[in-house]
Amino acid sequence: MREARTWITAGLSLALVAAAGPAAAAPLGEAASSEQAVQAQPDTVGGVASLGRGTAGQGRVLPETDRILVTFKDRVPTTAQDTVLQGAEKNTELADPDIVRTTGTGESVVESEEMLSPVEQREAVAALEADPAVESAEPDQIVVGALAATPARNPNDTNWNYQWGPRNIGVPGAWSQATGQGVVIGIADTGQIDHPDLNGKTVPGYDFLSDTYHSRDGNGRDPNPQDQGDWSPGRPSWWHGSHVAGIAAAQTNNRQGIAGTAPDARIQHARVLGADGRGYVSDIADGVMWSAGLPVPGVPANKNPAKVVNLSEAWDAGSCPAVMQNAINRMHTINVPLVVAAGNAAKSANLASPANCPGAVVVGATSYRNQLTGYSNWGPVLDVVAPGGDTAAPIWSTVNTGTYSIGRPSYGDLSGTSMAAPHVAGVIALMKERNPDLGVEAIRTTLRNTGTNVSGYRKVDAAAAARAVPRATPTVRGAIATYYNSHGGARSIGAPTTWEQSTGAGGVVQSFVKDGRATRIYWSQTTGAHRVETWKGIGARYGQLGGPAALGLPSTDEAPTATGGAYQNFVHPATGRSTKVIWSSATGAQPVVETSGIGRQWARDGHEAGAGYPASPEVATPTGAYQRFRNPTTGKVTQYTWTRATGRVERTELA
Repeated sequence: MREARTWITAGLSLALVAAAGPAAAAPLGEAASSEQAVQAQPDTVGGVASLGRGTAGQGRVLPETDRILVTFKDRVPTTAQDTVLQGAEKNTELADPDIVRTTGTGESVVESEEMLSPVEQREAVAALEADPAVESAEPDQIVVGALAATPARNPNDTNWNYQWGPRNIGVPGAWSQATGQGVVIGIADTGQIDHPDLNGKTVPGYDFLSDTYHSRDGNGRDPNPQDQGDWSPGRPSWWHGSHVAGIAAAQTNNRQGIAGTAPDARIQHARVLGADGRGYVSDIADGVMWSAGLPVPGVPANKNPAKVVNLSEAWDAGSCPAVMQNAINRMHTINVPLVVAAGNAAKSANLASPANCPGAVVVGATSYRNQLTGYSNWGPVLDVVAPGGDTAAPIWSTVNTGTYSIGRPSYGDLSGTSMAAPHVAGVIALMKERNPDLGVEAIRTTLRNTGTNVSGYRKVDAAAAARAVPRATPTVRGAIATYYNSHGGARSIGAPTTWEQSTGAGGVVQSFVKDGRATRIYWSQTTGAHRVETWKGIGARYGQLGGPAALGLPSTDEAPTATGGAYQNFVHPATGRSTKVIWSSATGAQPVVETSGIGRQWARDGHEAGAGYPASPEVATPTGAYQRFRNPTTGKVTQYTWTRATGRVERTELA
């Protein structure tokens, strides 16, 4: 009988999401006072230029900047400074310039709402220096890669000032130690949404809801973990999974929204709760195991397994369900911690699952006053505490404007132990970057030993926890190690500079350097192991074209052509699209989509020995597409034109 089945009307760590209206019902399954949540006025999303984060290696200066450094003459009052900026705004491309701070050497940092090209920078500097109140001015250049992709301690995300939680546990200070690179954080929750602060960080997940009624997508388990809304009559959707994901790893330093605790970690959603926050315990257990990379019958293997999984749910229970305990035990053996919310019923956490499951990392909630919140569960089961917020100062993160349907991306405030847990999951991602093999008990001990005392519990200290984990020397394993050793190892490819990392498009990648030249070895079950030499023309072009996300993974090594060039094949694991990146000294490296009409015709005509090497990528037109090729021997240019209406490709010889 249905009544005999175990449902989770999960303590989703939320009570309501109220934009501006009457209070909704209390959270299902917990006391009405357990949580408070307020959805704030949404911030603008999209349309804002992103500051480059850079990569390891020698830094570079971006051509554009949105800041000018201005030295005003002595004793120029603030009102006069404002007048100077207003004048420059009228005569240059400075957009709503504002002094955002003063440097240690006295310059005023003037920020424009729009990025300035080099020409626009020179014009702005000239206009400012022409004013008698200005001593000098110069562009505030943006350096990329100088700090090996370490973000600034004060990120430029527009809502960073609202995020007291990360600052409260020292997250900015931890970013000099690690940012979560190469780590996937599993979010077992209500699913994912379309959001600019999450989309670029998210790897494919899975929908584990086997109850078709509450899944709201009309089917059972499937590869689409889209959050359909967890609303119930009288209570709108909270978009809980996206809020949790944003706290853990929202995109950072992109001039919009919020900053994630582990800014370079990736996010993976296992949808385990649906309408009304319901789900079977077995679905939840399967979801967290799959996230960790453990096999689940009937579900495809996880190609991007998480190194830490967050489960921000709690429900009343006399003891831990065996299926949940077994899942945690299996995760424990492969060194993947399950971070869980302590619950929000203001009682012993030993009375709530999965907090009462031995082996889980259990997190209670603190307020901005550095006190255990009134709603947080308590007791010796708690491993650590972290910011969960309250009505006076809730936690800001990524949500959606929809109430009883899917709306637009937005930002909103929620409170609860659900918000505390992903702060800790993000910190663990920083630790896992430094040592991917770090075991669960070592993580637990480190978090406790480096934490600070709050209400008799240990509050996580992100910077201290990251520093306490020695950075392990990367090693080479598995299929990549087989390829590496068979192709000369360190002698020819160099020493590993990273651990295996998810490509974000299936498979894994590991980086190596020899004599300053970087090589990446990619592997997937579909393509096997192959290298991309990033210092060569094809390897550099592969990165420019979007790398794994756009072209997929290499299915061959780079090889010479019969006419003095080189080529390498790439296959996208999701679409099956095959692309050949081919290089010659005359044309550089350019892609040919071998599965397109143009690519197939070029192959039939003899590849590069026929029409020649591609002079550019395919160019889209209103009626189809075209691509030009240059013969290296004759210099003749051939254009292939594909017409959508007919599906035909025409070949034209150009002068």
